[in-house]
Amino acid sequence: MGRLLNRLIEHSPDCIFYRARYWQHHGRLCDFQNPRYFSEKIFHRMRYPHPAYSYLADKFAVRNYLAATVGEQYLVPVYLVCEDVCAETFEGLPTAFVMKANHSAGQVKIVHCKDQENPETLARLARHWLASDFSTRYREKHYRDIKPAILFEQPLLTDGQPPDDYKFNVFNPGDGAEPFVFIQHIHGRLANPTQGLYLEDWSVASFLRRGKNASAEPVARPPWLEEMLRIAKHLAAPFGYLRVDFYIHQGRVYIGELTFTPAAGSYRFEPAEWDEWLGRQFGWPEKPRLPPLHQGTALRDECSCECRIKISP
Repeated sequence: MGRLLNRLIEHSPDCIFYRARYWQHHGRLCDFQNPRYFSEKIFHRMRYPHPAYSYLADKFAVRNYLAATVGEQYLVPVYLVCEDVCAETFEGLPTAFVMKANHSAGQVKIVHCKDQENPETLARLARHWLASDFSTRYREKHYRDIKPAILFEQPLLTDGQPPDDYKFNVFNPGDGAEPFVFIQHIHGRLANPTQGLYLEDWSVASFLRRGKNASAEPVARPPWLEEMLRIAKHLAAPFGYLRVDFYIHQGRVYIGELTFTPAAGSYRFEPAEWDEWLGRQFGWPEKPRLPPLHQGTALRDECSCECRIKISP
């Protein structure tokens, strides 16, 4: 019965889909006219996205915005960006790399040694990602206007493991009020991940994200916390809310991505009243003031499969 209901919801018109999904996650109706809760405002973004969301959620295009706003030193080095992928694509890549789609979430593969991988299998996976329309999964509509591409990045690995995630959730109430920030620290992404929530002074938050493994013990304050806070607040300043994801690797801070609709609006908190409290910190209605957004310049290189794109300096 549950599977059938989900199928019916998936194929329903927007006026039913968003309300049904919201009810499934939060057990109440979503007020799209006057959203008060954090979750309601995220659902509103999903249904009525600002055009800037598509540009800034594009893992390729956003690099220009990040470089211009906070500096190129925070970008994860990219080896190659492709609009199509074939087996020959991997010949010019280093032994280890990260392959990810620019127009979705979760479509990521860490390749530790390409000689131990089947290039045809990798190419099929990449083409499957390229052909997918991530915006239809939970109707996060801003993903619909992102032109699909595959990025091959430098792997930020230590002993074969990726670094911890530091997800800075920045809320701007407006009217000159100071931002409120809580930080999700995620350890062990590849196996048995744990998640702890902290405030900007690295004290443990008085709320939890329901359904996620909490860390047994608080972890040490990360180095470069102040630097990450400064960057996150600067990038989030034009918005009522923005999540900025960071990694720390070999003594340097890297920006992973910018997120506008985390977990497609399914964040649930304990105690539950934090959904409403965070909603009050989420400045609304949003009127983002951004500099002109220029799509990144891409230069095509010669390739037998006509797939290569170099990022211009």
